[in-house]
Amino acid sequence: MGNGTLIEGYSIWLNVPFAILLTWVFNSLDIVGESSTNPFEGSANDVPITNISRTIEIDMRDMLDETDLPPVLTPENSILM
Repeated sequence: MGNGTLIEGYSIWLNVPFAILLTWVFNSLDIVGESSTNPFEGSANDVPITNISRTIEIDMRDMLDETDLPPVLTPENSILM
């Protein structure tokens, strides 16, 4: 049995784990891409656009010396929307 035959015999058994690993990598990339497609839809991993706009509103109204400022948003279930 030559050295080339030995490597060819093992390559058949290595094809399945490598194919599974490659499938897992591409599937994971697809899932991450789908979850980050729209960063403003309001899920837990999205940009807290409501809090950012509220902070800008409070800062602008404070610069105009207004006294009736809206309250600062607090996280709900450790998620800041």
